[in-house]
Amino acid sequence: MAIQQLYRDIVLEHNRYPRNYRLLSDPTHSARGQDASCGDDLLIELKVVDDTVHEAAFSGDACAVTQAAASLLTVWLSGRSLDEVRSGLERFTALLHDPQAPADALLGDLNELQPVGAFPARRRNALLPFRTAVKALDSPKP
Repeated sequence: MAIQQLYRDIVLEHNRYPRNYRLLSDPTHSARGQDASCGDDLLIELKVVDDTVHEAAFSGDACAVTQAAASLLTVWLSGRSLDEVRSGLERFTALLHDPQAPADALLGDLNELQPVGAFPARRRNALLPFRTAVKALDSPKP
């Protein structure tokens, strides 16, 4: 199976059946991420205990790439330290900007979104959930 087909299959799967698409009952952190150029509007909610993400969820309206990226991301976030999340954003950004980069072990299934990097507008869609999650870490609930 070609990498482009695998990418399309993963995006379609996570768009049709998103993981963690819901509101958390007791989030400790949350942030809204929007992309006016395509209409994406996401809410990322996290439950952080002892500098570790214990639970992550998202809701809102978004294109297929953004929704798939948010689904994959919320699965990846669970159990991650805050430092891993911040480092993950940097590494994911680098991965999307280099189509020849090898898979990054830290990123796990997020590596499957690497083909998005070939399309600058879609790259922005894939990054929105991650950027919003990091923004949420900077926005603890009182």
